[in-house]
Amino acid sequence: MLNSRWQTLHVNRKQYPAMATSSLAPPEVPMELHAGNRDRLLTALHAHLSAAASPPRGLALLQGGEEQTRHCTDHLELFRQESYFAYLFGVREPGFYGAIDIASGQSILFAPRLPPDYAVWMGEIKPLPYFKDRYKVDLVFYVDEIVQVLQDRFSQHGKPVLFLLYGKSTDSGNYSKPASFEGIEKFDTDLSTLHPILTECRVIKSGMELALIQYANDVSSEAHIEL
Repeated sequence: MLNSRWQTLHVNRKQYPAMATSSLAPPEVPMELHAGNRDRLLTALHAHLSAAASPPRGLALLQGGEEQTRHCTDHLELFRQESYFAYLFGVREPGFYGAIDIASGQSILFAPRLPPDYAVWMGEIKPLPYFKDRYKVDLVFYVDEIVQVLQDRFSQHGKPVLFLLYGKSTDSGNYSKPASFEGIEKFDTDLSTLHPILTECRVIKSGMELALIQYANDVSSEAHIEL
């Protein structure tokens, strides 16, 4: 568990005060944290749909962040994942989509299909099973397969509804960007349900999330002490 691991780090810091500046090694965030977040969203969506006398069907579909270049150059800015997408899937790479089937609870990632010359400049192109194992999801496909996958696998009860993330941040005043892809017009979409429910899920932190927040506070405190 994260808590016990960091308690050990604190004990080591007390035993070896000379090593205080290097005792808090960056943690590996477990994918169970994101799986738990998906479960909480599913529970909340089921409750909402039940209260509205709607069938528990459709998919929550989110689009991850995209890489951006600096103005007109080929310099890539430091990539930061879109926050809601990171909360549910923990994906670190750009260009992904993620979906959760409300009826079955299955989690699906859609990875960008990279051209062969990507490997020349950026390194190995990871296969789909790599992402399935790394992010602990049920299914992984390519982004250009979204329409086919949704039609083939999730249309048993008619055209599936896609619950898209769209809503205003009360902090920045900006709006979340709903997922968009070629062929989305073939599906029914809902822009009002997902954002308030998912936002409320993020307000209440799990034990693992609290451990991460505590870790960040510990690092910040140590930095202030050193200064």
